Amino acid sequence: MQLHLSGSRIGYGIYSLTGMYGTVPREEASKLVIEAVEMGVDMLDTADIYGRGLGEELAGEVAGRVFIATKVGYDLSSHRPVPRMDEEYLVKAARASRMRLRVDSIDLLQIHNPPLDALRGSGIYRAMRRIKEEGIARHTGIALGPEVDVLPHAVEALSHDEVEALQFVYNMLEQEPGYTIAKMAREAGVATLVRVPHAGGVLDETLKPGDEEGLSDHRALRRKGWYKWAHRVYQSRIKPLLDPLPGSPGQKALRFIQQSIDPSYIIVIARSRERLRDYLGYRDIPPLPGNVVMDIMAIYREEVELSPEKPQHLGMVQS
Repeated sequence: MQLHLSGSRIGYGIYSLTGMYGTVPREEASKLVIEAVEMGVDMLDTADIYGRGLGEELAGEVAGRVFIATKVGYDLSSHRPVPRMDEEYLVKAARASRMRLRVDSIDLLQIHNPPLDALRGSGIYRAMRRIKEEGIARHTGIALGPEVDVLPHAVEALSHDEVEALQFVYNMLEQEPGYTIAKMAREAGVATLVRVPHAGGVLDETLKPGDEEGLSDHRALRRKGWYKWAHRVYQSRIKPLLDPLPGSPGQKALRFIQQSIDPSYIIVIARSRERLRDYLGYRDIPPLPGNVVMDIMAIYREEVELSPEKPQHLGMVQS
């Protein structure tokens, strides 16, 4: 299937069904993936580490009907998966992912959270070339992270022709380095996949102030004080700009991403069909007024210095 370069298509992050973002019974998870495709989701994003293969097995149930992106880069043979970036392992892992997905060729195979030293080496790029030459995947890319400060990683990745797609964090409260990465990728003709569009529930208002104290999933890994900062900035400065406008909070958060960087795909997470249906409706609401988009970008520039997760490398979002 085609790897799009723009259009802000909605992708469904299957990690939300595999214990990384709460728990969903297997049968219900399978139904959600099938219904997501039937509702108009344009792509599925998963990884071999999500549920130790479960995410890929779920995506495999709809293989051929939707664009599927997966990731490899963690050694699943150990009790606690650890990063592994050597060429032979990556190719072996990609073959295993193809089997779980039940496809002849994976639409997009991403290297999962490679450290900067690996990106500056040659092993992962040799692996990516082999993965395409052997027909294991049609396209290859890099999923940046999990740390916030990934601008140097993106610069290095974009200097290699094997990288056809970059995945990174971008939302109203985390505009850099994503804004700068999106601009560089667009100039290089590289596809962009945005994750965490709702900042862990702050921007769609599913995570209320104080709720973070009870988190036990992937969101609990945030640096201390970040949620308090995020709720303050959103509730006191961004929400008053958005409340008078049509659409749900989750839809307006997606509109902001589409209007500010127009990525290839925006990856949402949802554990209910109602939440997923709400996100998919974002194109039905009017575009945000241009001055509101610019005001939100200005608010970020003013507030990012106080963020506990402020990136060291700030692009910086344009005035």
